Amino acid sequence: MTANTSANVDVIIDTGDREIPECPHGPALLFVRYERGSSSSKFFACSAFRDRKECSFFQWESEKLSEEKKKIRQDINSKQQLKFSHQEAYDRFSKFKEQSISSRELCQTCGMFLLPGELEGHKGHRIKSPITEEMLEKPTQLFLPLDNNKTFAQYLFSAPAVDFTLKTLEDLSFTHIICVGAPRIFEAIELKKDSNVKGLLLDLDHRYQQLYPASKFCRYNMFNHHFFDGQKSDDVFGQFISEEGGKRVAMVMDPPFGGMVEALAATYNKISQQWKTLSDKPQDTDLPILWFFPYFMEKRIKESLPKTFMLDYKVDYDNHMLFRGDMKKQGSPVRIFTNLSPESVILPASEGYWYCKVCSRYSAKENLHCDVCDSCPSKDGKTYKHCFKCDRCVKPSKQHCDTCKMCQRQDHRCGQSLSNGCHICGALDHKRRNCPKQGSSSTKRGAPEHNSSNRQKRKRKK
Repeated sequence: MTANTSANVDVIIDTGDREIPECPHGPALLFVRYERGSSSSKFFACSAFRDRKECSFFQWESEKLSEEKKKIRQDINSKQQLKFSHQEAYDRFSKFKEQSISSRELCQTCGMFLLPGELEGHKGHRIKSPITEEMLEKPTQLFLPLDNNKTFAQYLFSAPAVDFTLKTLEDLSFTHIICVGAPRIFEAIELKKDSNVKGLLLDLDHRYQQLYPASKFCRYNMFNHHFFDGQKSDDVFGQFISEEGGKRVAMVMDPPFGGMVEALAATYNKISQQWKTLSDKPQDTDLPILWFFPYFMEKRIKESLPKTFMLDYKVDYDNHMLFRGDMKKQGSPVRIFTNLSPESVILPASEGYWYCKVCSRYSAKENLHCDVCDSCPSKDGKTYKHCFKCDRCVKPSKQHCDTCKMCQRQDHRCGQSLSNGCHICGALDHKRRNCPKQGSSSTKRGAPEHNSSNRQKRKRKK
């Protein structure tokens, strides 16, 4: 059974005592779809994949499965499990390394290191050979990035971004780094043989099971805090975050930019709580985090994690034109959201960042302090200007419109609604998250769009 869903969908974080069904990617998430004037039935869908072609799991919340349907679902989940366990994949890799360098072959199409006699089964695939030891130390350069924005979205940090992140963590004396969906950061930690910094990679990409033992890599779904190896991985994770009393642990999270903010925030809260419990930390202490996400998601992140602050540092990625400073006039739109003290994160002066004594934090070169707002207001790489009628700083492309009584783009149409209004009551003066008629305080925004027609429209726009 499928649903004719649309973008008017929220994810429900607090599911109470409901029984949560599972798909091949772990426990599903509960969503609610809105119609004008009412709230439609709730449904469960895959937490990891927004594209129904990647995971077709769907179940209405009120649906009661027969034993026959449960058996069918179990069979489907079983058939979609990996061919090799983590230990089997790692053992295969040990045999792979025993081969001569000239004989080593990697199927980049499958992401599999091949053993003697296996090449025949990969005809027509992209094969890379030879494979040197130096190459094996940098697997993010060996594997083809899984760069579908709605699934894995492996946009890999540039070298300067990696260096800045590691230097920041080392300068702040962190010794244990949880790398959630950040394989290039983990890779850099592994390469620093003389450092006392240790890393643990949590990632959905099973290809890393070949290179790293269970003590360094856990296959993991960041949208539902699910370890695919169950208690074994959970124990590894628990030991890692509680070593030395968990004194110097930090989390680096680089999720898909189409991901659900509220689900990611819920995962962070679970990890932070586990860290506090295992390390006997005070309940008002939060696990330090560096969350990489576009600046225009600041409001939603701060709503979910009020203690976070957006740094001005522009994060470049190697394999995405929109996230590279050399390709964008205002630089990459990706920033770092952190609960660390802003003044403690020193941004590089060599790249134009400067310290604002009034704000007690580092600002981008174009982010000039406004004495009226008493802040460095720029978000998007442009120098904002102060509008005395609006009593705030605005983007330089906007001008105050006396008709609309607010700053607008010059080509705007006066009186035009900025949105389609509330999906619950239909009013134009607020969104559904602020609707006084909202039925449940547990509904949150940001669910995936399980709608094939909408998906096709987005593809045609590219």
